Amino acid sequence: MVMRPWKLVIVACCLATLHVLSLTSASNHWVLKDARIVQKLDSPFHMRDPKNLIAFLAQIRYNEYVERSYLDLLRKREQIVDHLRFSMRFGEDLVEQAKCAMDYYMLEKRMSYLKITPEQLKRINLPEQGETGASPGTAGSLTASDRMVEPICKNYYELSVGPATYDHLESFQPEVTESAYVEREQDTNIGASTVELIRRFAVNGLQRQPESWKFHTLSSYYWRMRGNALQALPCARLATMLAPPPFKDIPLLSLGTILFRMGRADAEIILKAAVEHAPTVAENHIVLASALAMKHEFNRSLQHFDEAERLDPSTLPRTRQVRHFINCLEKLTMETSKMYSYVKYMKNEVKEFKKLKYQISQNHERLIQQQLPLGARRFLDTKANNDDLHRRGQYCSTRTPNGSDEPVLFCDFYSDMQMRLESKDVDIDVLERDLKANTDAVIQQVSTEIRKQFNLEQLKAAKAQMPAKTTTKNTKST
Repeated sequence: MVMRPWKLVIVACCLATLHVLSLTSASNHWVLKDARIVQKLDSPFHMRDPKNLIAFLAQIRYNEYVERSYLDLLRKREQIVDHLRFSMRFGEDLVEQAKCAMDYYMLEKRMSYLKITPEQLKRINLPEQGETGASPGTAGSLTASDRMVEPICKNYYELSVGPATYDHLESFQPEVTESAYVEREQDTNIGASTVELIRRFAVNGLQRQPESWKFHTLSSYYWRMRGNALQALPCARLATMLAPPPFKDIPLLSLGTILFRMGRADAEIILKAAVEHAPTVAENHIVLASALAMKHEFNRSLQHFDEAERLDPSTLPRTRQVRHFINCLEKLTMETSKMYSYVKYMKNEVKEFKKLKYQISQNHERLIQQQLPLGARRFLDTKANNDDLHRRGQYCSTRTPNGSDEPVLFCDFYSDMQMRLESKDVDIDVLERDLKANTDAVIQQVSTEIRKQFNLEQLKAAKAQMPAKTTTKNTKST
């Protein structure tokens, strides 16, 4: 008798189904217990409707997905834990690498490139006796009233409005200038006697030649040494307005330096203008390069250092220290960026972990919907199963039965998979807490030890929080 093709197909399907069922039953439905092969209490194949083949096949798919995905979940957890350990080691290495940045912080404190130097004073050509029309005298020959007079530039010349004074910049808006603050500038090469000499030259010069840019520039130097930005800014702006083109870079350099030490971003505009007015003066390139280095503009900074060294090879000893810092900070910035990217990657890992656990729970819920409740399976082995059920604990949830719109309270014992999903091994909250604690610790350590020291915005914020009495005292002294 010849079997028809469609019958062969049916037979093949039945055999395949029986094969799947045999594998499923062997691996999920039966268990070896006390030398006996018994039905597994929480087997997903104790069906509510054991005659429903479609539901049974779907149960196989759900169960395979849950078991396979749970193993993936454990692997992901181990991977995340390994990555957390690596991030801690990475952070420790990063802090160790940052020692050169600590050296830079001390460098910034004493950096002469952004402070008044003897070289800058020489460029302005301190006036001789005949240039001011009066001898500056000595400290002993000055009266008390002479020593109290200070070079307040706005009392001698009016600051005009226009491009020459850069009044379009945000740094020169009233709300900024009224709260301006700079630290007192000190240099071991400039003593108290030099500061006093500058004050006398500036006062005498302003009294006799109020339109001279030199004396307004000297006055800006004096107020910078005193740490008084409220007076230093208008003096530098007046000097910039009054200086002829061949000398305009000198007051621009002073003005740009004041703004940078205030933490103002538009200081770069002024310092670039100084370079454009006198591109052959190495000092201009050094100051701009130093400012760019502090802003992490490494490539542009090195270009200006190269130009300064080309124009004046004697600047090499001064620029070398900053070059070392740039090499350190450039690498450190790259590594820090990698660290932040790695932290972001780990956060995405936890999100994927959370998503997978949710999907496992959803598929396991589908298993529960089709299987016989564990509490109804005591008939398998009453005494043994009672002991097993007692150790499982119970849960309750609200469900809507098929063919009804009314929700009912459903309670049952936890299955093995549910207990595994509830364990600390795959606890999302613990994992997220560990991730946050570890990554926050790394970021805080790096930020505290490194970035706070040389980040321009943080430097600006720190200066803005200086005690009000310091600024008030400086203002009263004017």
